Amino acid sequence: MGGCLSSKIDPPFRLLIDNRLTKSIASNKREECEKQEKWSKLPSLPLEKIYSFLRREDQVNMSLVCRSWSKGYGSPSVWKTFRFDLTKSQLSLDTCPVMKFVQKYSSMFRHVEIKGPQRGANDLLVQNWSRHVAEFLQIVTRNTQLISVEFRDFFFCLRHIDTTYTPTYNDICRAITDFLASQHLLKHVEFDGCPFGYQESVELFRILIENSSESLTHLKLRGSFRDKNKDIEQDSNAAQKLPMLSDIPSLKTLDTDYSFIFENMVARQSTAIKTVRNCKTLVLSKLTLYNCRNYNEIKDFPGLTSTDWRFMKILYPDLQIELILTIDLSARRVFEFFILPKMPISRLEYSCVDFNAGTEIAVLFNHLLACKTNEHLVSLKLDWDEPTQHLSSTLNPFLKACKKLKCLEMFVFNTTSGIDVLLESWLENRPESLEKVIIEIIYIHIENDFPGWNNITEYVSHLKLAGLNIRVNLSIYS
Repeated sequence: MGGCLSSKIDPPFRLLIDNRLTKSIASNKREECEKQEKWSKLPSLPLEKIYSFLRREDQVNMSLVCRSWSKGYGSPSVWKTFRFDLTKSQLSLDTCPVMKFVQKYSSMFRHVEIKGPQRGANDLLVQNWSRHVAEFLQIVTRNTQLISVEFRDFFFCLRHIDTTYTPTYNDICRAITDFLASQHLLKHVEFDGCPFGYQESVELFRILIENSSESLTHLKLRGSFRDKNKDIEQDSNAAQKLPMLSDIPSLKTLDTDYSFIFENMVARQSTAIKTVRNCKTLVLSKLTLYNCRNYNEIKDFPGLTSTDWRFMKILYPDLQIELILTIDLSARRVFEFFILPKMPISRLEYSCVDFNAGTEIAVLFNHLLACKTNEHLVSLKLDWDEPTQHLSSTLNPFLKACKKLKCLEMFVFNTTSGIDVLLESWLENRPESLEKVIIEIIYIHIENDFPGWNNITEYVSHLKLAGLNIRVNLSIYS
């Protein structure tokens, strides 16, 4: 005899199961509602913090969750920082979808970054971007007072449009000029990769200083203000419109290419100081100065003098200079043009585009010593593209003369020779102030033999144990 199990459930048992299921479903719904209610009651500060980590598209989606989140989306902290960076899909539309948010929330903007069109955009997209950025600036001009603004990567756009006074180019310049004229609280301003013509550069800079001179503390002018000699000759009156550096009394940091505009601001300031007995000292403490020109491009510049730098130190007693030199030809003439006595250079970066340029390192060191640059130097970065068998005898005397030097970074090309001798000498007599060393050894072709490499790794270990923060890297490119 066999038995069988019935799948039929007794009615009382079925009723019990149905009641429990109903209660379970109700309980789950209640828990879900409670969770949603808790999230909807999220305090404003955490809610705003969450918004700050999201892209604009995700912020929009988040604002649709509930009424309180929608209200949080309109809070000033969410719109304090705004980035104008249009995608290709946004640029392909006749009406820019971003503008409705700009119209509604721009009064809350305090920090704005404006980014040029992406590389590879066609002429139509560039024209659309030009139209949209002019409209954006017009809205911001009417609605808000910013604390900071950054203009970035206009190079691709300005290369596509004719910069010789075409309507599109003029519209962009006029929109920026009107915007700068409307702003009186700017503390932080950057033009990075925005190569406007010489006359437009002078006018933009003049308007900026005229309206924000008292508030401005940080200014960056990199790859932006063109000053070809032919442009300067065509409008010699433009230079007379330039302010002096001392016309920006609250400026603390200046990050700029070496240009006619910079040179003129400093030189005219020196002329003015000569007629004043008691000069009020100012707060500029950090000047980062870049040069990527070769000697043929700078030889027609008047050049600054040691007297100019002496007056700079009088006006700005806390001034420290970071000098970034990238050189391809006539290295000696270039560094003699830029590095002068009385310059408080605390950081020097010296690199070569052409590995065969001949940096004349020993001559550079002698020049630095003659200018007493070693008395100020805290950080030194070098491309060492000369033979390295005498590395130790060339480098060590200079390092010992730099009593404040803390950081040394070197790029050495296609050889490891001499590096082991240098490191071994440091085991016995390391420069006292030196705290950090990075040596990058770069081979641009495949090699099977690296002289002294085993010794190098051993000495690095010993120097680390002695307290020096040192790293030696070997990279091979083929």
